[in-house]
Amino acid sequence: MERKHIVGYEIHTLDNMLGRMISAHQSKLTEKQGLTQMQSWIIDYLYKNRDKDLFQKDIEAQFRIARSTATGILKLMEKKGFLTREPHPTDARLKRLVLTEKGIALQLAIMHSLEEVEHKLKDGLTQEQLDSFFEVVHLIKQNIELNIKYNG
Repeated sequence: MERKHIVGYEIHTLDNMLGRMISAHQSKLTEKQGLTQMQSWIIDYLYKNRDKDLFQKDIEAQFRIARSTATGILKLMEKKGFLTREPHPTDARLKRLVLTEKGIALQLAIMHSLEEVEHKLKDGLTQEQLDSFFEVVHLIKQNIELNIKYNG
């Protein structure tokens, strides 16, 4: 069987290519700001959960990192102006993590960059081709889920 006709191989190759493309787009923004990948993930997490009170322990749990690691990362992010630690209204010992305007602006720029990636991925494809693609992806996901349920 030729390599190009092996579905798993093609999906794996596509995943690697897409990961590199997204990293290249994001790293232009984050490297300019002196941020690591983990710090940009934390900004994304805080942005997506900005309607909730989040604390250092939430970052530790979400990213499965040690308390000391989280402390160092968050202190550096605070020093660089991406977030602040604000006392919780009912318990001043707890410090809520809040994105600053700088942190929000960076997240919005990253989101815009990802929209550009999406546009580039769809370039030259018809709606019919996209519909077929999503249908095939859905079916492959179903096949995987069935396999996991019965053989996993």
